[in-house]
Amino acid sequence: MTTGKLGLFIATWMTLCVGCQSVQQSNSEKVDRLTVGVVQKEIKNGMPSTDVVAALGSPNIVKTAPSGNEVWVYDKFSKEQVYQTSGGTLGYFSGNGGGIVSAEQGSSQVSSNTLTVIIKFDQLSNVSSIAYHRSKF
Repeated sequence: MTTGKLGLFIATWMTLCVGCQSVQQSNSEKVDRLTVGVVQKEIKNGMPSTDVVAALGSPNIVKTAPSGNEVWVYDKFSKEQVYQTSGGTLGYFSGNGGGIVSAEQGSSQVSSNTLTVIIKFDQLSNVSSIAYHRSKF
């Protein structure tokens, strides 16, 4: 292989690798960006199902309604944990199961968030209704 062909081969290979990497990142970004605001902004009645997948990614559950039309369910669950010492600094967690190393006492707060989005489609696979429920506990 000549130097010019080798350079072209390497450039093509690197472009393909970068392209694959960006596709993987965009799919994970869609899962992370599922919020009420995104649903309200991006999903509209009459929108084709292909546009819904482009905006939100693949649904967690696909069901068939009694009418025979599809119903998609997106379900997201997240958990947040914050530990704060009385002095306002974060505690240190040991990787060997040692727990928190700090001379100060502190508190830990855990909260859970859920978001369920239900999208119903008509016989032409266009959005006919959108519903969502968000909770934090």
